[in-house]
Amino acid sequence: MSEIKAILFDVGGVLINFEGLNKVSNFMRNAPDTTDIRSRWIASPAIISFETGKLSKEEFAAQFVEEWDLQITSRQFLELFVAWLIGPLPGVDALLGELQNHFTLACLSNTNELHWEIMLGGCGLREQMHHQYSSHLIGKLKPDPAAFNFVCKDLELNPDQIIFFDDGAENISGAQQFGMQAHKVHGPHEIREKLVELDLLG
Repeated sequence: MSEIKAILFDVGGVLINFEGLNKVSNFMRNAPDTTDIRSRWIASPAIISFETGKLSKEEFAAQFVEEWDLQITSRQFLELFVAWLIGPLPGVDALLGELQNHFTLACLSNTNELHWEIMLGGCGLREQMHHQYSSHLIGKLKPDPAAFNFVCKDLELNPDQIIFFDDGAENISGAQQFGMQAHKVHGPHEIREKLVELDLLG
């Protein structure tokens, strides 16, 4: 394996707490089993279009409310949607601070204009990451190989020089097929454990 030069992080569920998948069913007329919410979310036409920059926030809200049969207005939904992004998970600042001088740090998130500014500013990713990539800006969603290829080209690194952390099995599989070393994790503690196990962190 090539020497790891960069660490690439997913954001929601890995570095930042996002409660949308747990909360959205509270507003649905007929809520499915909670285990089905994530699968429906990542396949949602409204989410896909918004997270690839094809919809305005108003268009997204109206489409999502109709698609998910929510019992709230689109304006109410937008307020909730923003509030569901809670903030950094415990231990994020310490972990990233420890890694900054040893690796190129980057994040690759399937996200949107509303959450991205909060992630960069309010949650500190602009200062903590050397590079930040959002699907709504690059027009590509994980696990599409084009998303990983975009990052590699921009970082000027081969896939096997990057280690990737995500909480989605489909994204981990996509990254591995692209040639990255990739691991499914939930939060900074599991990231740290994996880096120690791989002798990338003391």
